[in-house]
Amino acid sequence: MLNRRHFCTTTALACGAAALGSSHLVQAANAMIKSGATLIEVAQSPWLCNAVGITQAGRVFLGLPRWPGYENSPSIVEVMHDGSLKPFPGNSWNAWAPGKPVAEAMVKINTIHIFDDDTLWAIDQGDDAGPHGINPGQKILQFDTRTGHLLRSITLAPEVLPAGANLNDLRLDSEHAYLTDSGLGAIIVVNLKTGLSIRRLAGHPATQMDPGRKVIGEDGQPFLMSDGSLHLVHSDPIEISPDGEWLYFQPLAGPLWRVPTQALRDTQLSDKAVGDKVEFVYDTPALTGTAIDSAGNIYMGEYEKPRVSVLRPDGSVQVIVEDERLYNPDAMVVTAQRELYIPVPQSARQSNNRGPGGTSTVKGPYRIYKVKLPADLGANETVPTSTGKPLMNAT
Repeated sequence: MLNRRHFCTTTALACGAAALGSSHLVQAANAMIKSGATLIEVAQSPWLCNAVGITQAGRVFLGLPRWPGYENSPSIVEVMHDGSLKPFPGNSWNAWAPGKPVAEAMVKINTIHIFDDDTLWAIDQGDDAGPHGINPGQKILQFDTRTGHLLRSITLAPEVLPAGANLNDLRLDSEHAYLTDSGLGAIIVVNLKTGLSIRRLAGHPATQMDPGRKVIGEDGQPFLMSDGSLHLVHSDPIEISPDGEWLYFQPLAGPLWRVPTQALRDTQLSDKAVGDKVEFVYDTPALTGTAIDSAGNIYMGEYEKPRVSVLRPDGSVQVIVEDERLYNPDAMVVTAQRELYIPVPQSARQSNNRGPGGTSTVKGPYRIYKVKLPADLGANETVPTSTGKPLMNAT
């Protein structure tokens, strides 16, 4: 039986961020403890990299989103021993181009994850159909990391993934996948045994980015669309508590919220009833990526500062590493060796995020780093296998 881990004292709030200023956790944001962790380079990529996955044996995979200017990059690669990058899983999966079929191709991978069964999960956002269209090829993929064989491809019905929706990130428990929709703002739950999927918290304030919380990047550059409008990224980072009872999530600009996973899964509950169970956790800054460990510490890759901080279960915040090379750390991972791997896609430096006539200030190549975590923090979070026997033990 798993022990309950309550992350911190929270205020139940179903109507948005009105009570942010009343939480004692808000004040903790101004009392961060810095850490002098050493930043170690793991890999380099000529292509934009925003996610990293690591097998039990230490094989490293990178997720390469085809954002503007990177349409011809592969989607997933493995970092080989000599530092070279080998497209994964092979065949035609990485060879998609406009006009080609999307069902058995990776169109625009937004993130990858390797959980404890050693399979690789990927979110494919599909071919961009604009803010009012349904992206062709938007799907959830699972691959065998040993053979590259496709184990699962999940597509979602329009009532679960409507026009304008964009799958962003995912986490698993033993039977379900939990996903964020950053296009419209919602949480999606997929039962991996039955295939049943449900859309939750659509339009709820906790899944919506508040335009008043403006995101300001390096050198005071606001996060803007090419037409000058605010770049609104709704529900984005997502984590599950080590006991599986709480789902943590936030819009790009924050703040951080949580909701019981049981409520999300309960098809007898109305969406309003689920919304009433949403709790405010912490007034976080804008976060481009997160990770969680076995002790329930949440690692936060900040957008506005070149650093990774950690929010502990007691509500205190500590800076793990701060370095000019870490602008916009994204989808991180904690390993069993208590190392934090950090991809740095330099999101704020991308021309399409810098408003009308925006010019890229990217400093290539893209780099992936790691740091050793302090001794008093946890190791990687155990994620029960959703596919039966873990690949590492399969015969």
